[in-house]
Amino acid sequence: MLFTPGPVELTQNVLESQKKPMISHRSAGFREIFRECTDGMKKVFGTGGYVFTITGSGSTANEAAVANCAAGTKTLCLVNGEFGERLFEACKIYSPHAESMVLEDGKGFSLERVKEEIDSKKPELVAMVQNETALGVENKVRDIAVYAKKHGAHVLVDSVSALAGTEMRMDEWGVDFCTSASQKCLGCSPGLAFVALSEEAMSWVEKKQNLPTFCHDFKRYRKFYEKNETPFTPAVSVFYALQVALGELHADGLEKRLADHRKAAAKTRAAIEECGFSVFAEKGFESSTITGFLTDRCKEIKNAMAEEDVHIAGGAGHWKGRMLRISNMGRMESQNIGLCLDALRKACGKN
Repeated sequence: MLFTPGPVELTQNVLESQKKPMISHRSAGFREIFRECTDGMKKVFGTGGYVFTITGSGSTANEAAVANCAAGTKTLCLVNGEFGERLFEACKIYSPHAESMVLEDGKGFSLERVKEEIDSKKPELVAMVQNETALGVENKVRDIAVYAKKHGAHVLVDSVSALAGTEMRMDEWGVDFCTSASQKCLGCSPGLAFVALSEEAMSWVEKKQNLPTFCHDFKRYRKFYEKNETPFTPAVSVFYALQVALGELHADGLEKRLADHRKAAAKTRAAIEECGFSVFAEKGFESSTITGFLTDRCKEIKNAMAEEDVHIAGGAGHWKGRMLRISNMGRMESQNIGLCLDALRKACGKN
């Protein structure tokens, strides 16, 4: 089984859904699937605004969002890991004067830590990662977003490895742009990327002239969105899977799914400590969807667990070969995390 931070293990119904015959993305049948998926995604994002679906990865969603909101904008990017750094790199391409605030790996962003930076820099856009996938650190998005909005900034949040596993209430918190992808906590196949926009954010984008993108121009996406279509050919079979995955999510209940992730993450942290390791994330900033720990036995432990058909992730960036990461994303992972943790204990000689 997969306990990696995407792709994740899928339910049988999600897998089977992708065997359906192909249909035209300009057909009434596809438009109905699109509408149902979009409505389901709005509930997950917590927005009454827009959800644009793009064929691609979470990084595709991030670049699309940045191209529409950061171009020519005074941007402050909060960086505390590999994926925060990637978001900053994208911001610098579209906003050459973008600045970053960097925390030591493992540390999390809270309002107390960023308030002075927002006050002094007075950015037009604050960009941040909700859940630093490379390290298992969860930032305090709600408090930061509320404060940034109150002080005149728009807010962009990368929720790629958090959405549907960690609380997100875009409209309530004042998040203008939020990104995610199909292959993580949603429990779907890879191939679809999402950018949710508040009504205010869409109005802001509409006023921008000469957006520096063709395929990811949200003005174009809005025109097709209003017809329940995408401007370019989508991954139709992944839409089939998303329709089923969202049906399962909302049948379970979003709040229950969030609670399942929190419980599974707590069990994971307890097992890691039982095996003699320390959770990498700073206390109080532990992720609900992925847990990292340092060890000089990365290859040995990964291989031993793989022999039990349990697959976890190694470190990313400069933590490669020094860190292991266990994901509890999606429906199956939350229910079967015990299988993974038993394999971990066995690999570490604890059972």
